[in-house]
Amino acid sequence: MSDVASPGRLARAARTAAAGALACVSLAACASVPMTGPVVPGEGGDSTGDPYGGYVRLLPAGPQPGVEPEGLIDGFLKDLGSFEEDHKAARSYMLPEMSEDWSPDGAVRVFSDQDAVDLDSEISTDGLSATVRIRSNEMASIDESGKYVPAETGTMLEETFTLAREDGDPEGEWRIRDLPDEIILSQLDVERTYRPFNLYYFNPTGSALVPDPVYLPVSTDQLAERLLRKLIGGPTDWLAPAVISAFPEGMVPRTEIDAERAVINIAGVPDADEYSMGAQIAWTLRQLPEIQEFTLKINGEEVSFPQSDGDSSDRPRPGSDYWARVSPGATASGIRAYFTHDGQLWSAADWEADTFDDAERVAGPLGTGDVPLERFAVSLDESTVAGITLGGSEVVTSFASAGAEPREVLSDGMFTELSWDVNGNLWVVEETRDNGRSEDDDEDDEDAPAGDEPVSTGTGGQDPPAPGDTALWLLRDGDEVVQAEVRGLRDHSLVHFKISRDGTRAAVVTEQDGQRSLQVGRVVEGEDGQVSVGAFISLADQELEDVTGVAWRSSDQLVVLGSRDGGTTQALFVALDGGTPAASAGTPVAGMVTISGAPGQPLLAGSDDGNIWVSTDPLNWKNVVEGSSPTFPG
Repeated sequence: MSDVASPGRLARAARTAAAGALACVSLAACASVPMTGPVVPGEGGDSTGDPYGGYVRLLPAGPQPGVEPEGLIDGFLKDLGSFEEDHKAARSYMLPEMSEDWSPDGAVRVFSDQDAVDLDSEISTDGLSATVRIRSNEMASIDESGKYVPAETGTMLEETFTLAREDGDPEGEWRIRDLPDEIILSQLDVERTYRPFNLYYFNPTGSALVPDPVYLPVSTDQLAERLLRKLIGGPTDWLAPAVISAFPEGMVPRTEIDAERAVINIAGVPDADEYSMGAQIAWTLRQLPEIQEFTLKINGEEVSFPQSDGDSSDRPRPGSDYWARVSPGATASGIRAYFTHDGQLWSAADWEADTFDDAERVAGPLGTGDVPLERFAVSLDESTVAGITLGGSEVVTSFASAGAEPREVLSDGMFTELSWDVNGNLWVVEETRDNGRSEDDDEDDEDAPAGDEPVSTGTGGQDPPAPGDTALWLLRDGDEVVQAEVRGLRDHSLVHFKISRDGTRAAVVTEQDGQRSLQVGRVVEGEDGQVSVGAFISLADQELEDVTGVAWRSSDQLVVLGSRDGGTTQALFVALDGGTPAASAGTPVAGMVTISGAPGQPLLAGSDDGNIWVSTDPLNWKNVVEGSSPTFPG
């Protein structure tokens, strides 16, 4: 095949700047940004935002004299949002014995709005006790580990409080004698007093850290201690089966925190992995701007980290590059981006340049177009290209080097999705209806109701597969084929699947009764080698509509193509913490059909008119080159 001009030169004349950001768009984007952190993180945990921003100390007056039962509980719910002096205000609503025994460290249930709470009271015939029942829409829950889980639409919060007169006096003040085990907070109180933080654990191979988002109250005292105790105590129940920790189970640290330094004392660990422990601590603590260094003591001895940029080797900096080799981003800083043009695969290193003269054709048969592809994915080390051939019936791989030969790794199917993880594993989605089926299967279909007949594939604008009509394949090291089990999507069609770069989680788009949902599931490998993806949690379900694409922007943030409130399809950031609202990724660009992101890189989008767009800042997109399917490795 003869040489052709660089697609950068081909498109230079047609390149145009994206529409300028309008002031109203800017304001709308800012309005969607929560107080809980930055919109665009790098690799996770290295936020430059202020976790204390927006926090206001509240010192409520407590219950008013002569208040009736309903008024007492109404005031209690309002004052529960004050964490000052160990919830002094909330305790003032309780009888003394209840106040002493009450612990505010349990799970949290989140209701929508104080004005939307129905209260119903009943006073005993002797006038000495009362019950108050509350009812409201439940928005979410935060379990004892800090995991935030949005509630399903229509979930109701219903609880009962028992009240009594002080000292058994018919004229005494009403106070709470018994109350629910969970703390009950309004959504506004959670937004004001809680912030999402990441705890960091390792993927099973120890090659990358994995963020475990938790919500913690952000009162200005003891935040570092709480974060370290949770980290060393172990991951949330949801993530625990998918990750490992360098800290032994049940470990209770002793911590000392001063103005800029944390000291963590660990005892009873005979064979400690010092670097791994230090990395977990460093990536977790770098979220707190006040902690500039830390000291790790194991069995009484200070651990030395000589290359960690601290004032001394036993006082490393959390933000040092020393911890980068297990970065949660699981990517190199100089990764290239890839796209197709005229049936060939190209790559470029500088997407912010005015021209694309540095764009290069990818070597090997999958790069030069010798094997035409419908879809492709590039391994994280950028050595290997995987592709689905035209028609979708085969998956092939090839080294991205001259003289390489393509290798068929899956065949005789209808393959739709590809993605790689940091361990060199290739994940492939297959639609299974009418593919490789036996005569018995065909006979079963003849007995099935007419409404169960197969429909067209879920790619493009066509109908998704029926629930259960997809298979997920894991090719270990891009070679050994294992069928992974997908759990919990029985009644949903699987439309899109993207493995996280660390290999522990999967972002999926599903469809049920015409409604699409964005979800994240965990990846678990059993002792027998069986791999499953399950325990799916919905993300931004009440905000997003018509999700048509998903990619991992960073280890703790997705970027999706979708719309809000029936608006225009656009790129949106979705955090994995479950509570941060989806945020706009810039002025909508007409016709976006694919999206891709990577830690520390601009977003890439492909449009249906054969152009590639790059996000030049949080509000603007720029049309940079002709081509399609732009993507980063992964």
